[in-house]
Amino acid sequence: MYLLKKYSKTERGRIEIIRIMDDKVSDNYSEQTLYGNVYNYFIEFIIANPFIVKCTFKKDKDSLTMLKSGIDKAFDEAITYIEKECR
Repeated sequence: MYLLKKYSKTERGRIEIIRIMDDKVSDNYSEQTLYGNVYNYFIEFIIANPFIVKCTFKKDKDSLTMLKSGIDKAFDEAITYIEKECR
């Protein structure tokens, strides 16, 4: 927990934590394809997010729809960022 708190203070640190967590998902679901691993990791992310869980329990469909749309836009934005900045 100490290392998580230490490294989660910056975007770079959080990205590294996410990479490590992604590796663990791949280890747990090694029979899956890479696509399946991304799918499983994303399910775990959604289940672990307190705001998404709260909206689900409250049956707040408007917020969930807005979140889903935002996640879709964030995916496109991240791909664009990778294409431009991560070569």
